[in-house]
Amino acid sequence: MKFTVFTISLLFLLAVYVQARDSDIDDEAYETEKVSYCPRREKWYKCGNGCERSCTNPTLSPKCGRPCIPHMCRCKRGYIRDNQGSGRCVKPRDCQKW
Repeated sequence: MKFTVFTISLLFLLAVYVQARDSDIDDEAYETEKVSYCPRREKWYKCGNGCERSCTNPTLSPKCGRPCIPHMCRCKRGYIRDNQGSGRCVKPRDCQKW
């Protein structure tokens, strides 16, 4: 019984993988679609590193070199992440003062 469930699960996962791999979605169209999902004051990146300036960390370490995180929105130049409240991108002067 366990072997049968395992085999069926494995076949299902294989079918999902093949379907996703053979999908006819154009990467360029997909990337364009993703751009529209970034909130105001943010920009979509195909590959981001996960290091972002924030209200509690306004300067980045030059050693910040995390691996690529695909399809992510980042604050536009001149804005930093409000990680103390809304999570939105704000001007540094608009960070909450604690």
